[in-house]
Amino acid sequence: MLGIFKKADSPQYELFNCSVRGYSHVRKDIPCEDYSVSQETDGVRLFAVADGHGDPNCLRSGVGSEYACRIAVESLASFARNVAENGFESRLFDRLECPALMDRLIRSIIAKWTSEVDAELSRNPLTDEEYATASRLGEEFRRGIRTERMYGTTLIAGLLTEKYLLLLQQGDGRCVVFDAEGKATQPIPWDDRCVGTATTSLCDPDAVHSVRYHVVNLEENPVIACIAGTDGVEDSFPTSMEKTHAYYRNILREACEMGVEALEQALATDLSDLSRQGSADDVSVSGFVDVRRTRGFLPEFENANQLVNIRDELTLVNNRIKSMESGGMLEHLAKSYDGLALAYRTSEQRFRELDDQCRSLQEKIAAHEQAAEVTEQEKLPFEIRELVSKLRFTKDLLAPAKKELESLTAQRDEAKKAYDEASAQMIAVEERYLPRKEKYEALLQQKKEITDRLSELESKQSCM
Repeated sequence: MLGIFKKADSPQYELFNCSVRGYSHVRKDIPCEDYSVSQETDGVRLFAVADGHGDPNCLRSGVGSEYACRIAVESLASFARNVAENGFESRLFDRLECPALMDRLIRSIIAKWTSEVDAELSRNPLTDEEYATASRLGEEFRRGIRTERMYGTTLIAGLLTEKYLLLLQQGDGRCVVFDAEGKATQPIPWDDRCVGTATTSLCDPDAVHSVRYHVVNLEENPVIACIAGTDGVEDSFPTSMEKTHAYYRNILREACEMGVEALEQALATDLSDLSRQGSADDVSVSGFVDVRRTRGFLPEFENANQLVNIRDELTLVNNRIKSMESGGMLEHLAKSYDGLALAYRTSEQRFRELDDQCRSLQEKIAAHEQAAEVTEQEKLPFEIRELVSKLRFTKDLLAPAKKELESLTAQRDEAKKAYDEASAQMIAVEERYLPRKEKYEALLQQKKEITDRLSELESKQSCM
């Protein structure tokens, strides 16, 4: 026994792990290809997660992920004993000596994993149905060419002792460490080849050189918790890695509120819901937490998660605003609408003016026609000359007035036609533009409100 974690003031770390079948795997009746483990051995704490590849050619990746986790924790336990017995802790913290120690450890893990999957294949040869499943590599597998590929998997594993935290990773997934100030970091170097659905694997020919690692000197950099998760977790939060950190803070909060044993039971439901609402992939987490020390950070965790949610909300609103602004469609519609509105108002004014002129002239013509009728009826002998003159004058006015009315009426009808066309065009653009404009202005207002909330919360956090 190494006698680790014996001091009264030492951190009281508790381990947890959970793996669930992804939502898409449940619907398609595909077995879970993830695996996770956490255990205490000889006074050291060990944890691991592995994600078997969903490629049809990796038809036994679920077995590969289980072997990866079990071999990793066994190898790390043996490594811890060797380091403690030989006093090699200082070498782990030396950037010149550490690589040699890690190289031997990594080679040992991969060699054991390769040997185990080869032995498993010897015990359980592929069936004709499995060969058919691996259509692209089936013939190579029949000839025994790189059969370890059918067990392909990623791996994240950790070793926690009193003096150090050692982390290993092959492929994607994330390992988040919470330091003594509650800050979340991902200290394992990232492999840029892990992009989208592409990942490196334990079955790769260069697997030994692709494994990344990180060693934390706990005396200099204490930690309160660490959580390793397969990519089914982070893929459920595609907008921001901070959302993944927030999810892990929620896991730590639940550990503090309900205890680690109850947390493990709750994770089965929580992770299933996460998969269903997010990535639909298999999901696994594994790690440790010092509940006593973590509990003091819960107010900060809550505030940090609120910040993450608000920033994510702001990002979504900004993206929607940019989407509306992109391509110039909103600006084009605004210009079209303004131009058509001007044409509509101008044509309406022209029509109204001509319509008023027509009405006025019609009234004058009606008055003259009435005057002419009256004049013809009032033919009295002593007023004959005056009345004849008045009649002639009135009838002389009617002819040009009616001609003018005819011309004005034609102009008015043309103006009405132009007015109706402008109205129809404006309504057509209006139906496209005004809802967009209203939505755009609402988004700008929403952005302002979110920004105000964010500033208020950031000020609050700076005072904590």
